[in-house]
Amino acid sequence: MPPNSRKTIRVNDELPGTDFSTQVIGSRPIIAERAMYWDNGLGEACHDSIGMSSPHTTFYLPDGGATDNVETWTLVQNPGITDATVTMDFQLPSPNTAPSKTYTVKPGTRMTVLLNDLEGLSGTDVSTKVSSNVPVVVERAMYFDYYGKDGGTDCVGIPF
Repeated sequence: MPPNSRKTIRVNDELPGTDFSTQVIGSRPIIAERAMYWDNGLGEACHDSIGMSSPHTTFYLPDGGATDNVETWTLVQNPGITDATVTMDFQLPSPNTAPSKTYTVKPGTRMTVLLNDLEGLSGTDVSTKVSSNVPVVVERAMYFDYYGKDGGTDCVGIPF
């Protein structure tokens, strides 16, 4: 890419119908983002998230919902060369609690977890702490239907 330029890659054209994660590497410092667009029946809806400069072992994800009109997904990419043992701890409105979940993410792959399907999370708001034995990249995607308007939001986890 020339200096002071931008490039858009429409991955649907490259990998149609495929779930994936992406690692972007430049020979010079770059900024990368992931944008998603879809037709919500009323027009175009979208969400966007910045890239992360490096993987980490602990992340905090902000508020999510596991209610009738909100889906919350936790996405974990393992860019490393060994298995990642990933534990998700959930923070719920007091006095509710939910069991932690532990997963294995193979090297060079990503895992996507729909929080709505997990025991103790359905019908509530939830924030998530994600811990891993090896550095990973974590983001949270939410999709919702409010008053007949479909939308979404996405953010990377805050590394700690």
